[in-house]
Amino acid sequence: MVRMYFLALYLLLGSALFTAQNVPPCSDFNDPSNPYGNWAPAPAPNGNVSVGIGSPNALDGSPYLIIKDKSGGSWYQNEKDYQYLGKHFLGQCIYFDFYLENDSGYGMPYHPYIVLSDGTNSASFVANVTVTPGSGWVRIKAPIQLSSGGVLPSNSDGAWTMSPVNAAAFDNIIMNSQIIAVSPDITSTQQEVVYFDNFCVKPCEGCNECNSNFKFQSTTSTSGNYTIGQVFLESTNSPSLYKVDWGDGTITDVMTSHTYTSAGSYTVCVAQYEGDKPKCKTCISICIPKPAEGGDAKNPAYVKSPLNEVRDIARAETGSTIQTDYTLVPNPAKNYVDVITNLSKSGPVSIKIMDASGKVLINRSETISTGRQSIRITTEKLIQGVYIVEIQLENKISSQKLMISK
Repeated sequence: MVRMYFLALYLLLGSALFTAQNVPPCSDFNDPSNPYGNWAPAPAPNGNVSVGIGSPNALDGSPYLIIKDKSGGSWYQNEKDYQYLGKHFLGQCIYFDFYLENDSGYGMPYHPYIVLSDGTNSASFVANVTVTPGSGWVRIKAPIQLSSGGVLPSNSDGAWTMSPVNAAAFDNIIMNSQIIAVSPDITSTQQEVVYFDNFCVKPCEGCNECNSNFKFQSTTSTSGNYTIGQVFLESTNSPSLYKVDWGDGTITDVMTSHTYTSAGSYTVCVAQYEGDKPKCKTCISICIPKPAEGGDAKNPAYVKSPLNEVRDIARAETGSTIQTDYTLVPNPAKNYVDVITNLSKSGPVSIKIMDASGKVLINRSETISTGRQSIRITTEKLIQGVYIVEIQLENKISSQKLMISK
């Protein structure tokens, strides 16, 4: 009983770790029991603000944070939810909504900003947009990116600044962030009132933005001697741009599954590359359960991936190395996949889609012509996972991996 208790606790803690790092932080001030969450005035003497909750934010119809200036330093901050942003969400953006109610007689267009700190140094993201009292809500996104060639990152919404500019210190702020802070202070008087809402980390919108978000799925053998892990991108970018670090020293492409043979906690990271350099990276922690009693984790028969078994079966049937005579578009697929061929002669073609165990789920035969042809296959009934698509023309069989992402 004691052993079962600790095993259950082990799995529970692993699940909690997985969930905690998989969810980007988002402060929307909508919780009626604790609208401020982990936000609070800065330690004395810099936390001279009063706060409240208003509604609705015209951008989403939800409650928002009201900050009023008081004499002295006026900072409101969060020291818990936005730590180590670069380590987990590099390439994504910090979104926030802003409204200026009273500028205490400033009389000039104002640029909203936020401050990020590693506990020693700080940098500000200053928006390009200008607001005046009552001009309306604006939504701004600040990139979670590293400096490049000594230049701090920027986007169409604004730019990161620090004084003096120190690229190494800035990169440390991004990778090891500890505090995110805002202030209503504009002038030396104390009449300023500003609204903030929806401090959310999420993929940046727009063309050519980076998104390395993914979901992790695992399947443990009935004997418990191995666990197969798979990743599923949330991005529409080409899978060829990504690499997976499985946390045990193995790095593969995202279309390859991975077999774990040892129990424990692993940090799985997916990075999107631009050339030979990572553009953004997302990491989650997973828990691999212990093998069942009586199993032999070192026995190769136990650790062989079912995907490899399907591949070996196909090779045995052809008596030669598998060749690919078709492409699958899109891949990953959702509701359908187009099998695109480009054959030198017409003839009957057999298409099979099999699961990891080799079970045939879809079987279709057609006669196709020469040249570029497309055969659409409905995949709505296939659950999320990795499948093998096998096509046979005369005596030659080719196979490819198909990923279904719901």
